[in-house]
Amino acid sequence: MTTPLLKIKIFPKPVIKGKMDVRFPANVQTKNFLTVDRSNGVYTFDVDYSVLEEITSFDPSQELIAVQGRSGIWNLLSLATLFSITTQTEQHITSAGPVTITNTAGIVRVDQTVGAPITLTLPLASDKTCPVLIADWKMDAGTNNITYETSGSDTFPGGLTSRKLRADGASVFLRPIPGVGYAL
Repeated sequence: MTTPLLKIKIFPKPVIKGKMDVRFPANVQTKNFLTVDRSNGVYTFDVDYSVLEEITSFDPSQELIAVQGRSGIWNLLSLATLFSITTQTEQHITSAGPVTITNTAGIVRVDQTVGAPITLTLPLASDKTCPVLIADWKMDAGTNNITYETSGSDTFPGGLTSRKLRADGASVFLRPIPGVGYAL
């Protein structure tokens, strides 16, 4: 590698002007599936996808991808975490309670085959992968209240750990706040 050349001119006034001639290294190498091509003094960097092999089976918890945040910082994320973040399920409750809401439930339909109050326990907000809508699908929450409660030290606004749906056809939309609880 050549040593950069730095020229500095000093004028009688308090001004400094500089010019730097930095040369690109003569020998550029890449690893894995990256390529470099030099033609007419122009370097072109690219990716050679033909050297990648197809994976027929793998463990998503062991495979990592790079994710860039809005701040510009790169982080590693397992595919299992990515899949759980993007996967929302519907949890249809037909049996008597109590019932624990799953981490991936985006909609919880309370549609019990028996007329009875029910208690639903939310997972820790730090484990919940998406917001959740709890809905009285049977339309009898006025008579058979649906109680929903937090886990651990999580709370609802006002420090409450338990709330109820008390009207027929009522619903509530909850957003998890990791380490805090759920916002209504």
